[in-house]
Amino acid sequence: MSNNEKEKGQEEGLIDITEIVSDYFRILRRMWAWILILALVGMSLFYFRARAQYVPVYTASATFTINMQQGLSTSSSTFFDNSAAEQMATTFPYILTSGVLKRQVAKDMDIPAVTSSISASVVENTNLLTISCTDQDAGRAYATLQSVIKNYPSISEVIVGKVNMEMLDETGIPPYPDNPKEFGKSAVKGALLGVLLGAVWAALLVLTRRTIRKESDVHKWMNTRCLGSIPQISFKRRSKDVKVKLVLTEPKVEEKLQEPLRIIRNKIEYQAHEYGKKVFMLTSALAGEGKSTIAVNLALSLAQAGQRVVLIDCDLRHPSDREILGLEDGKGLGEILSGDGSIARCILGARDLGLDDEMQFRFIPGGASMADGSDLLGTEHMSAIITLMKKWADYVILDSAPAGLLTDSVVLAQYADAAIFVVRKDFAKIDYIIDAQEHLAESKIQVVGTILNGM
Repeated sequence: MSNNEKEKGQEEGLIDITEIVSDYFRILRRMWAWILILALVGMSLFYFRARAQYVPVYTASATFTINMQQGLSTSSSTFFDNSAAEQMATTFPYILTSGVLKRQVAKDMDIPAVTSSISASVVENTNLLTISCTDQDAGRAYATLQSVIKNYPSISEVIVGKVNMEMLDETGIPPYPDNPKEFGKSAVKGALLGVLLGAVWAALLVLTRRTIRKESDVHKWMNTRCLGSIPQISFKRRSKDVKVKLVLTEPKVEEKLQEPLRIIRNKIEYQAHEYGKKVFMLTSALAGEGKSTIAVNLALSLAQAGQRVVLIDCDLRHPSDREILGLEDGKGLGEILSGDGSIARCILGARDLGLDDEMQFRFIPGGASMADGSDLLGTEHMSAIITLMKKWADYVILDSAPAGLLTDSVVLAQYADAAIFVVRKDFAKIDYIIDAQEHLAESKIQVVGTILNGM
């Protein structure tokens, strides 16, 4: 492998990692509500579980000095005192295991059995012995300690001999539990776990969810050319009640869409000029990919370039072009095909749309939504409408229903010279898009390209 090929491979690998990281953070932003829910659920579960499982534990303890019988030298006495203390602490577990001490303590306290945990420890190289009793009840822990102090010397005498135990200090009845209530910390742990689960979920989506994310994916997965990419449009709204139309007639939108649409328009004009195509059908795999918004703006872009354009909203089930253009409800293609309206009364011109009078733009809205419009689209009446529009227009843009969900696009394809697929970035799974392509392929229509929609 040449150096250039190696450098190219390394560069592609770096690009892939960068894109994966970028996709990951984009999905995290998109999933913020779910991550917040997971954090709240985790926080609640850990908080209430900590409260339900919380059992206070109290420890009462006393510290003694251990002294052997008198009569030894000072150095010898210290040595034997320390040894006795260590031996008492060492043998303490065996005494407890044997049950002798616990039986004696239970008898002394007049209880069936000792429930407290009893232990002993010694400070290294000293004669200090500490006896501790731990229990869920502070008073019972202290009472058990007192009984152990009373009965332990007589039991340990058999092993280490007679010793003197002088108490230095004791806790008394413990006022506070050894394990304080820390429900807040448990809640924080639960929230962090929820956030972690959300982050892992996002990572799994990045690694397993195959979607169209960039222009190179269009050719890779769809085997079609990408006509262009529409950028994401975001701007602040002065009022929540004011809806900004995502059309070229809006100044803020025009400055962001004009150049991308010009590139797409030029490619479509080339197809029309070279191959004599006039009627273009726009479709998508699923609903919600911005197909209608692209159809409206493409038609407006062609009209702004001086072309005679007719836009027809052929999605009779969910007509939306009228709303995108900011028009009120009214009759349209559905009523024309069903005999409840005429073209003359339903077709709208540039003046009706509030556009420049010089723009040669005509619009036939979809009309009222209906359950099934495929039968109407397949009639001779529909064919006559398309033929009539072709006589006047340079371009006829048909806004079709999604090809992956309905048969409308297959029926409508018989009137179109070519189809254009609209794919929203990182939206529909590739499997759905391929299925929609195969469905549309039944009509034998040529797909001239794909528009990647980032809006």
